[in-house]
Amino acid sequence: MVEIKNIQVFNLDRALNAKSNSFNVGEIDTSKDFIKDESNRQWQVAKSLGSNNQAHQSHDAFLKGILVSFDIKYEQAFTPELQRYHFFEIIMSQSTMHSLKKFMENDLDPYSKYVTQESKNQVKKLYLEYEAENKKLANPNLTESERSEQGKKAYQAFMRLRHNIPGGFEMWETITTNYLQLKTICIQRANHKQREDWNNFLRACFSMPRFSELTGLDEGTLKIQDII
Repeated sequence: MVEIKNIQVFNLDRALNAKSNSFNVGEIDTSKDFIKDESNRQWQVAKSLGSNNQAHQSHDAFLKGILVSFDIKYEQAFTPELQRYHFFEIIMSQSTMHSLKKFMENDLDPYSKYVTQESKNQVKKLYLEYEAENKKLANPNLTESERSEQGKKAYQAFMRLRHNIPGGFEMWETITTNYLQLKTICIQRANHKQREDWNNFLRACFSMPRFSELTGLDEGTLKIQDII
């Protein structure tokens, strides 16, 4: 299931200061500290603008200046739903292309709880077949034609393996995004059919500094429900 950790938030004060740029003239300085309590009227304004969820309005645009980085573990079935967001940037992810041997041989269980043992056994079987073809390819006594033919077999074995890795295969990657994109994601994915994953994701957002205050979103407003 989705797991998020090592959350870091940047530019919170800078984005809050930049919120007022449209009302300022002359030189600006958005690097100064921003007082985040009710004694500061601009903090009240920021919360009001940020929590505006009307369509086609840009009053919450300052939220995109609040940058977030975190590490996330997710299964492959979650990938297309996550990667549809334009401002959700993958810095680098784990890879079945480069690290499949480590996944298979380091006594790991990189699968969600919904992957059947039959599927795991099939992946292991295909991995052993790929390793066997690779071992044959490493034979220094192969002729050029034999090496070419064996290379094709090794390639086909590798592709069979990768194409049969189940949707519940889990990997980690590092993400950078911003509060405005996360606000959109929370609104769109609240009580999504893939509820366990998205609820974990949303709750990680709610734990970020000032996120709920600046977006008006939390478990109550979005009526988050776990699996019954």
